[in-house]
Amino acid sequence: MTGPTITVDLRRIEQNARVLVEASSAHGISVAGVSKSTCGSPKVARAMVRGGVTQIADSRLDNLARIRRDGITVPLMLIRAPSLNEIDDTIRYADISLNSELTTIAALGRAAQTRGVVHDIVLMIDLGDLREGILPAEALDVVAEILPIEGIRLIGIGANLACVGGIQPTVDNLSNLVYLADEITKRFSIELPIVSGGNTFSLPLLETGTMPEGINHLRLGASIVLAESPTPPGLYELLNNDAFTLTADIIEAKVKPSRPYGVSGEDAFGRRPVFDNEDKPSRRLILSIGREDISPEGLTPIDPRLKVISASSDHLLVDAGETGDEYRLGGTVDFTIDYGALLMAMTSPYVEKRYVLGTEPIDANASVELIDLETTGLASHLLDHGLREDMSGIGFSCIQGENAAADLTTLPLWLTAEAWQNTRIPIATEPGTDLGAIIFASHGDIEQLLSSAVDLHGPSLENTVLVGVKNATVDHKRALDEYGVLLVTIDEIDRRGMAALMPRVLAAAGQGVNGVHVHFDLDIIDGRVLGVDDTTHLGGLTFREAHLAAEFISETGLTRSISIGSVAGAGSDPLGRQATFVDGLVASLLGRKVVKA
Repeated sequence: MTGPTITVDLRRIEQNARVLVEASSAHGISVAGVSKSTCGSPKVARAMVRGGVTQIADSRLDNLARIRRDGITVPLMLIRAPSLNEIDDTIRYADISLNSELTTIAALGRAAQTRGVVHDIVLMIDLGDLREGILPAEALDVVAEILPIEGIRLIGIGANLACVGGIQPTVDNLSNLVYLADEITKRFSIELPIVSGGNTFSLPLLETGTMPEGINHLRLGASIVLAESPTPPGLYELLNNDAFTLTADIIEAKVKPSRPYGVSGEDAFGRRPVFDNEDKPSRRLILSIGREDISPEGLTPIDPRLKVISASSDHLLVDAGETGDEYRLGGTVDFTIDYGALLMAMTSPYVEKRYVLGTEPIDANASVELIDLETTGLASHLLDHGLREDMSGIGFSCIQGENAAADLTTLPLWLTAEAWQNTRIPIATEPGTDLGAIIFASHGDIEQLLSSAVDLHGPSLENTVLVGVKNATVDHKRALDEYGVLLVTIDEIDRRGMAALMPRVLAAAGQGVNGVHVHFDLDIIDGRVLGVDDTTHLGGLTFREAHLAAEFISETGLTRSISIGSVAGAGSDPLGRQATFVDGLVASLLGRKVVKA
């Protein structure tokens, strides 16, 4: 089922973050990337981190939990003060929170002590916008009450401007924030590593060089994701304002009058529409999206000949009078969107989210580096049964190594005698390289994935798929769902077939990442394929199902590393039947077809 779609260009978001981080760092200012406009998308958060932000900030704990669960390791900042019933989750998911209530801060301290941690807070000061924050005159007294609270560390003060009252950041009000920070450090002999001078609305001061010295932190969201006003002109020219594209289907295309006719009254939202355009027939489009999903005022058609007329809850009307019959039933219309429309589209369950991250193909004549994990002799066994020749036939050379980092010239192939849930397979590479993972295994246990995500910076759990699982409890399934891991059971493969399921697998694993790691446990393969004929090894993937899945993966060009589990050495596989199967499977993953056209 398809419908309206928002396409997110992660490379553009990364570029925007880098421009703003570099501009800020030139003035001694670090940047927290605010992810709330994208509903806490881990893919967007990772793009911001690649661009250099030092923290990820969000106003909702559900979003921070989603980001933390995906294995992102930079500090997470809660930028809306927690309610008293969110205290435990704040300590669990947020490293830093912005606060203004002593009762809340004390509760955070108690919860932090219970968990055996220290929670960092930034005390918010109200500089006139009248949203959150204590009044400046109260700052010293409040700090005096915060400092004795165990489990809490005051690491800074901050302010929010221009969000409610429209009060703009100025030299005067931000200088007041710096003055308060200086007074606090002198009075209490403490360091305040964060003096957070607001959000995107503070960027004009940065560009004009009038940002008060002492402001060393900004919380930027709209400027990173959309380059939206009030991003100043000099920075705006360096930023991408088209990182998000909204696409909606045309469900009606007809020539109609330009003005409604009949008795006029209120519309579905209690307003009286006014149509002051010339009353002449014009071609009108109806699109399958409405106010339940977006704010129509925030949509700009990419085709300048189109004009948004209005919207009901689930219909968007567009004037296409200048385009002839170019836009027809069954076609689509693309839009850029503003911040308000982005918030709604990313939150709407009816708008599909697609993430794009340009990936470079593996170099021609790249090397496959074989690495034995724990058990020696596995790589030699594969080479003795034709792996080098299989790889040479599709343009790869083979080398043996001890530890390889995946790049465009080297593709690691890790080999282990253990199943994936019993060994530490180094799925990810560098912290800045985001990989998905497709894991063909019998067991659907989340713990191995969590340990890999935390210790090895990957894979992205929302880009991880477990395929062919035979042994998964209800609790396992619940945990996998919670962490965004897609589970495809052996029963689904039996019922629907590998060819029908692999597009879904690839979409989940390969969207918005630099590539994928592919793992095959050989105990998922029907034993008769491997020369094991006893009944305990029956019922796994057939030879053709395994190779078909590998061929689907190969066609994406996303494979960056491979691991094979439950591999037998020469002693257990004297005839090399398993080794020959593995050699062929790896060749299929890297481009060889079992049956050539």
